[in-house]
Amino acid sequence: MKTNEKIEELNIEKLKELKEKAKTLEDTRQQGKVTYKIWDIVVVTILAVLSDCNEWGEIEDFAKSKISFLKKFLKLTGGIPRAITYERVIGILDSSSLNSIFIEFVSKIQNKKSYEFKDIFSFDGKIDNGSSRKETLHHEKIKGLNVLNVYSDSYGMSIIQEMIEDKTNEITVIPKLIEQLDLKDVICTWDALNTQKDNIKAVIEKHGDYVVALKGNQGNFYEDVKDYFDQERLDIIKSGYEGSYLLEREKSHGAIITYEYYQTEKVKWYEEHEKWEKLRSIGVVVKTTDTGKKKSIEKRYYISSLLLNIRMFSLAIRKHWNVENKLHWQLDFTFKCDSNTTTNKNALFNLQLIKKFCLKLLSEAQKEYKKSLKRIRKDIARNEDEIVKIFKIIRNFDTLTVP
Repeated sequence: MKTNEKIEELNIEKLKELKEKAKTLEDTRQQGKVTYKIWDIVVVTILAVLSDCNEWGEIEDFAKSKISFLKKFLKLTGGIPRAITYERVIGILDSSSLNSIFIEFVSKIQNKKSYEFKDIFSFDGKIDNGSSRKETLHHEKIKGLNVLNVYSDSYGMSIIQEMIEDKTNEITVIPKLIEQLDLKDVICTWDALNTQKDNIKAVIEKHGDYVVALKGNQGNFYEDVKDYFDQERLDIIKSGYEGSYLLEREKSHGAIITYEYYQTEKVKWYEEHEKWEKLRSIGVVVKTTDTGKKKSIEKRYYISSLLLNIRMFSLAIRKHWNVENKLHWQLDFTFKCDSNTTTNKNALFNLQLIKKFCLKLLSEAQKEYKKSLKRIRKDIARNEDEIVKIFKIIRNFDTLTVP
């Protein structure tokens, strides 16, 4: 069956839906001087990114090589723009509006998990190093694009993100993102840098819970918790008294890794516990790595608003790493975000948004392809029939229901 016949058969419902959503984006250009429709540029960029394109020049090349295919559902008024036009137009889009149409699109195809506990929102920052520039005689130093992502384990994607300005950091951005989120039935996680009283208070005010790391940046609090969980205390909790304990093992690269989770509601011994909003439990994870020749032990400490529930506590800690493994790593390995040299941060931020959206679509399609995301992208790049296949798979998700 030829591509155009497949398109006719499927009525490319999802591609058309994507185009209609793109039409709702505000176009701030002088309309009398507009040659290329904003929705054409957005849809072509999405399809190009799915088709193994990571840079603006590659997006232009994709559009030129696939013009016959693209004209089956896009008018492409004015023809194919140059790479600089793709960058400029993507850069003027309102990021929140762009993210909203992606979330709405995904929510219709989302094969939602049946959750035993709550959703987990993992907060973590990512820097695109390729967009940085060293200071020279002619140019000031430019820091790389720094983005704070909130990864939802239920959605399997970043649901909201914020660009971190050069003179600020993650700590100041987290409350801004929390304010925009519905945190009912959500556990928030982040690394120790962001374990600040104001951030925790913001989560509780939005009716959420937290399981967050504690390290040396908290000074005496960290040292006191560390001293509290001495071996005698761990043995008491392990016996089932004064808390809960969970043991998990896994194999990794020839090593046996053991995770021991300890949680207790005994927090009133800490004289400043009331300064941490709804601090209900503290815990430690003891990670033992045994290669057969060498054994190493690492301890990580956590504070939480959760009452005693070792399974929920351990799940929140484990799932936090999804923001690194399923989002940040894929953005660099599969989409080469760290190699993109674009200095227009608005354009790069919005391109990253598009890559996150494509990552979600490809991750869903991977269940049928059963191969790596990089290989799927290369398949799509070689054969435009695969674009139709991707959106056929996505269309089928609309009919899925979870018992």
